[in-house]
Amino acid sequence: MEMRILRYFLKVCEEKNFSRAAEKLLISQPALSKQIKDLENELGVTLFIRSHHQLKLTPEAYFLRQRAQDIINLNDITEQTLKKEKVISGVLRIGAGESLELGNLMKILGELGKNNQDVQIVLEDGNADQIEAKVENGLLDFGIVMGNRNLDNFNNIVLPQKNEFVAYFNKNLKLSEKDIITAKDLIGYPLAISSQSMVNNKFKIWAQENFDKLHFYAFSNLAYNSVLMAYKANTVAITYKDLPAINDKDFIYRPLSPQVFDLNTIIWKKNSQLSALANKFLTEVKRQLIMI
Repeated sequence: MEMRILRYFLKVCEEKNFSRAAEKLLISQPALSKQIKDLENELGVTLFIRSHHQLKLTPEAYFLRQRAQDIINLNDITEQTLKKEKVISGVLRIGAGESLELGNLMKILGELGKNNQDVQIVLEDGNADQIEAKVENGLLDFGIVMGNRNLDNFNNIVLPQKNEFVAYFNKNLKLSEKDIITAKDLIGYPLAISSQSMVNNKFKIWAQENFDKLHFYAFSNLAYNSVLMAYKANTVAITYKDLPAINDKDFIYRPLSPQVFDLNTIIWKKNSQLSALANKFLTEVKRQLIMI
């Protein structure tokens, strides 16, 4: 499969219409249809169910769409890394979870893009498992993973800022009378929490003998929707302090006791040749965040 054909295929997936896709690709509609038909014949599968109004993707097309995007991303990364220009240019791909404590790191990334006309920053949201896999496969230049994880397979830098977990809830709950929240205080309340936090047993250790008495009713990779659910359903969400963007003075938080923290760690693939842009990013991280 040629990169050009994969790009054609992805554009058809995006538009779900051969005519619109051909217009965006600046080729004729018959030529595009033939290329896709040849791709189907090469793979021995049907990728699109054709109708008068809109193309429908088959299960094989959904599978190929993800693989094609990964292949194209890896191809683009390889081409950019092999460039020998001394100027800072190219695309820097960063995967990260959500945390206000990444503000200083995002400032560095933003300035790299703002001050270098030929630089683009691509941010991908995801949990630590997803990010590690993409860094390992070369689909991300760097990842920022959260929590205490075994990172022996990566180069890494632990950032000085930590993420503090707190309990968010509506002020009408009796919990609002507490200055701090213990595991015992949460018994009887439905709890929404990050699935990643549960994987590393962080809250099992925190709650100790009360863990089996807690009702975890919702799990999520990233926090916003689970917090919104807690806000609307009048339940409790446990997530990072200052993260939820819900502007309501009656939606409050309380710190946990004992306190619970997650580390923020930058990772990148071992034994990999970093681009000039990636090295510039690491230099600025060390200068602005580590050596202070």
